[in-house]
Amino acid sequence: MKSFRVLAAFVILASIISHSAHAHPADQSEMRVRPKMQQLEIRLTFNLLTLTQFTGIDEDGDAKISMAELAAAQPRIATYLNQHIHVEINQQKALLGSGVRFEMLWPDAAHTPPMAEPEYAARKVDVTFVQTITGKVLEDFWLSFDIFEQTGPMQTVHALYEQDGRTEDVTFTAQEPEYLYDTGYADDPFVQDAAKKKAAPSAPPFTNAPLPSPTAAEPPYAVPTARLAPALDGSPAAFTNAATGNSAVTLASSIDPTDTPTDSLHEHWWMILTAMILVIIVIGRKLQLSARARRASTRRRSRRR
Repeated sequence: MKSFRVLAAFVILASIISHSAHAHPADQSEMRVRPKMQQLEIRLTFNLLTLTQFTGIDEDGDAKISMAELAAAQPRIATYLNQHIHVEINQQKALLGSGVRFEMLWPDAAHTPPMAEPEYAARKVDVTFVQTITGKVLEDFWLSFDIFEQTGPMQTVHALYEQDGRTEDVTFTAQEPEYLYDTGYADDPFVQDAAKKKAAPSAPPFTNAPLPSPTAAEPPYAVPTARLAPALDGSPAAFTNAATGNSAVTLASSIDPTDTPTDSLHEHWWMILTAMILVIIVIGRKLQLSARARRASTRRRSRRR
């Protein structure tokens, strides 16, 4: 009897440990990061339960989410993510990207009836951002998640960084919300040379390019999205629906670079002009001193008798 109790206690303990190790599947989100020489792609995967913690989706309050409500909430979700996932590219503050694409990860999503709350945890959505960089290579980027106040401390974001056939696992939590990734492109002379050849003289350091429309090869259940019109700085812009049929939500405000190409060009010419003036001054000074030396040498020369 005693051994049976010990065995039962052991089974219960193992069950608790196993449950704890796999607990809170609704609080687990995924992220895939694909850095390239001049592009950064970030795909975030959340379930509906997590998305409802970011912003209100159930507009009519019937405790169900319809596909129309989910499509209408996409601009707000994109704005929330750009505001609460902080990004720095090459030590410059940036956005996740101006173009964002939503994809529903269950079959025949467009014809899904309104989903009740018990379904939220099982319904997952891909949110993909693309940041295009011109004029320089992607040397490093920093990500920091500021979502845990809304989702709670049990939320985790498991990230997979994929670059040139290499992968790296990173987990973001409330205790470790940030991570700096070095691409290594800055130390590659071949990459630097290729970037200089591709760089356009008038291109800004960062450009927010909208995502391309889904092709025929993409899942047929991808739901068309809306266009995101408001700036993140609180400017009085408004959301507009995607009447144009564009499948990407697009941010109205682009990343403001700290140094514009025009300023760099002016600064470049000012440096050249200053250098030329300094050269002229130095040459003039040398000629002046040389003339004085010749005059002094003539005065000191002894007269012939």
